Amino acid sequence: MVLICVGGLAMAQPEADLARLAALEAELGALETEIEQLEDSKAIKRLQRAYGYYVDKKLADEVAMLFAEDATVELGGLGIYVGRNRVAEFYDWVMGGPLEDGELYNHMILQGVVNVAEDGETANGRWRALIQTGTNGESAVWAEGPYENEYIKEDGVWRFSKVRWYQTLAAAYDPGWHLEPMPLEQPSEAFPPDLPPTDIYESFPGKFLTPFHYENPVTGRTLPEAE
Repeated sequence: MVLICVGGLAMAQPEADLARLAALEAELGALETEIEQLEDSKAIKRLQRAYGYYVDKKLADEVAMLFAEDATVELGGLGIYVGRNRVAEFYDWVMGGPLEDGELYNHMILQGVVNVAEDGETANGRWRALIQTGTNGESAVWAEGPYENEYIKEDGVWRFSKVRWYQTLAAAYDPGWHLEPMPLEQPSEAFPPDLPPTDIYESFPGKFLTPFHYENPVTGRTLPEAE
């Protein structure tokens, strides 16, 4: 009887070791995935912040190089421009050419929320842009609103696959946003988009609930789409 028990214990020990090893390997795999997602999130945040600094200085070509070849951009109500070449042309057009002396074009990127897909190949990000534009002694404009962007990893490098900015507000500094808000710009006849705007909405004093790409992190509830 004693020999049988000892033999049983000897057989059980390797099985227990294998089970512990499998558990450790699973934990290690989960940690590696978590680290990869954290590194991906950091890379996407660097990409988005670089975008903001390039826009500050009206560097349209540098902005375009942050995009995938078949990416799209849609700012406010101007419609959708498709492909990196069109993206470069669009930013050059919408920013009005190189930055001039006495000109301000600040584009502050704030409040980033980044979610990387489980496969580590795509991601979504929500940001808020606070914008100051103007020319010394002539004009000054405030604008703000959220970005809902999509990203793709190509050959290990993160790029934009879709940039979309929703205008919440635009108004001249004087007399002020509360007195004379600017309406949302419409697609240009001089530089027409490749596709029409995704949504028809109004900026302040109108309201628009920009769709969220993520669930509420506490309740798990998906917020409703725009009213």
